[in-house]
This record gives sequence, structure tokens and C-alpha cells, in this order.
Amino acid sequence: MFYMTLLHWMVVVVFILLFLILSLLSLKEPNKKVVISMILSSFLITMLGMVIFLFVVDKYTKKGKILAYTQKRNLANETIMFTGRVQNVGNFKIGYCKIEVKLSNKVMKMGRPKDALFKPSTNLGPLFSDKKMQANTVKEEFKVVENLKPKEVKNFRIYMKYPPYMNAPGLKLTLNCH
Repeated sequence: MFYMTLLHWMVVVVFILLFLILSLLSLKEPNKKVVISMILSSFLITMLGMVIFLFVVDKYTKKGKILAYTQKRNLANETIMFTGRVQNVGNFKIGYCKIEVKLSNKVMKMGRPKDALFKPSTNLGPLFSDKKMQANTVKEEFKVVENLKPKEVKNFRIYMKYPPYMNAPGLKLTLNCH
């Protein structure tokens, strides 16, 4: 759900007015073929500008923060569980928040530098794939909270498959709110 604030609606109104002004100015052109292309061009430019400004306004009005989280690994079924809390630190309502979890394996092992050599990837997939090559980074995205009011805090819980071949991976959580 994309929640539009008053600032979003103001951007929409400004760009609609800009399109109308540009269309009225293009009607003064005597050549009708040029008028149609001018109106179409002004429509495309104002729509592109409106979409860009809506994303910018969305980024700066909807701010969330991970207050605290814990992680627990379940060896029985090779999963990792994250529990924590997300807070809306902005002044506007947030429609939803997603957390991206990124696990990165250690690249270099002491005593075995041959594992750290560059292994090129290819788009030819299974033709040249090496069965021993494993993904060095695993990313997954989870929707954690919805309808978060200003200054409100909600709890979340995420279950993720844990790659068994990873040795002491680095962990990064990124919160994106819309």
C-alpha cells in the first residue's frame, strides 16, 4: 500500500498545473502537428518529473528505524530467526516497511588462498557452472510492519533459511519504508 501524504498531493497538483500551463502555451503554435508533439512532450516530461519528485518526497517523509534486534540460529532445520522492533521516526504515517537481510560469507580463509581467487560469472548458466561454487552473498527481503503511525513502535519476527556452507558470515539489515 502506497500511502500518500499532503506533500505527495501537493507535488501532484503542481505538476498537473505545470502540464496545463505548457499545454496552453503550445496551443499558440499555428502548426497543428507541432502542437500535438509539444503537448505529448510536455505530458511525458511532467509525468517523469512528477514520478521522480513523488519518490523523493516518499523517501524523506517516511522514515523508519530498527530499534533493536536479536538473532538466533536453529541448527535442526538450518534457519535463522530475527526478532526486533521498528519505530516510525517521521511525522507521517508509513504504509509498510521491508527489511533486507544480507548474509556475506568470509572471502579469504587463512592458508587456502586458492578459494579467494576471482571466479568469473557467466550468463550461460548450467553449461559452465561448477557444482562446488556457492553463492558468497545471500539476500532476502521481508515485509515486517504495516500501517505504522508517527512515533509508533511495532515488533517483528523473521525466519530465513541459513546456508549451511557459510562460516561466520557478516550480517547487514537494511530497513526500507514506504
